[in-house]
Amino acid sequence: MEPKINRLLMGFGLLAGLMLGTGNTGGAIAMALAGATGAWLLRTRPGQERSLW
Repeated sequence: MEPKINRLLMGFGLLAGLMLGTGNTGGAIAMALAGATGAWLLRTRPGQERSLW
C-alpha cells in the first residue's frame, strides 16, 4: 500500500478507536467511514479509475 494511504487509514483508525474507548460510537463510525472514503479518493484519482480489489 502507498505510504499516504497507510498513514490515512492508521490515523483515522486510531481516532475511531479513541472514540470507541470514550463511548462515542457514532463518532467512531464516522471516523471509520471518513478514513475509508479518504483512502478511496486517494486510490481513484481522476483519469486513473481502477478497482480497489
